[in-house]
Amino acid sequence: MGLFDRARRSPIRRTADGTYAVDLDPEVRQMISSFMEQLRELLSTDSSLLVRLFPPPYGDDTERNQGYAALAGAELMERRTAALDVVRDSIDATALDEGQLMAWMRAINDIRLVMGTMLDVDDAGEPGDLSPDDAATYSVYEYFGAMLELIVAALSD
Repeated sequence: MGLFDRARRSPIRRTADGTYAVDLDPEVRQMISSFMEQLRELLSTDSSLLVRLFPPPYGDDTERNQGYAALAGAELMERRTAALDVVRDSIDATALDEGQLMAWMRAINDIRLVMGTMLDVDDAGEPGDLSPDDAATYSVYEYFGAMLELIVAALSD
């Protein structure tokens, strides 16, 4: 399941009318959809896997972090779930507008942040010790990274 064949044009690209063509295999769309639903479920928990999505802005200052979470937490959660909603509603689309593609970018990035936490990926992008199951997860993590690159390139055109 390659992201794209270098012999053909990018599967995510700006078109002449200003929309973005999304030419992804059904298996890729299903994978994206599955990960988006898993993230949606995870967002309803207080899992430590969400730390990169909601990093504590005041380091170890628990009181200030709790105050920030009380003030901004709902809005941050709303933005994340809104992006997931857009992806869910447009997963089968072959053309997206800029707002939809931006939502795809945010949602895929959120998935990578959670996966990076699971895999103990460091600031240089290197994972911790990988078990065979983790190696497969890391491959998906890298795949989503390549997809983000395609989205950024399309948005930059």
